[in-house]
Amino acid sequence: MVCRRAFLKSLAAGAAGTGAIACGGSAGGPTSPVTPPPAVAHTIRTPLPAVGETRAEFDGDLALAVTRLTQGSVVAVSRTCTHEGCTVLLPDAAERTLDCPCHGSRFTTAGAVVNGPAARALPAFPARIDGQEVVITVG
Repeated sequence: MVCRRAFLKSLAAGAAGTGAIACGGSAGGPTSPVTPPPAVAHTIRTPLPAVGETRAEFDGDLALAVTRLTQGSVVAVSRTCTHEGCTVLLPDAAERTLDCPCHGSRFTTAGAVVNGPAARALPAFPARIDGQEVVITVG
């Protein structure tokens, strides 16, 4: 008897031309890992915030905090806390921190750790100002 997961994987593998996939632990046939395609870099365009303002931006499952630091500079960081993966909150005022509601980690709007338990900075993404928009490269 073929398990449902193996059946669905074999359908996907067949469509991709990679062959059959057996249930884990069964003695049926060879197994082939399904490797996702590499991420393709793309850009996100979002309205330019005021100096000191932080806005939320989303790209699929990726939540970002986009902050205009000065008249000519912006930064975009992941909102996923590096401690245990909770989504950090946006600051309630300019010059405030990105705070994790789960365990209390705090980060600057540029992603640096202010206090833990997180030990690593939030991942940053290339961002630039283009007219009245912020252009962020992800992927």
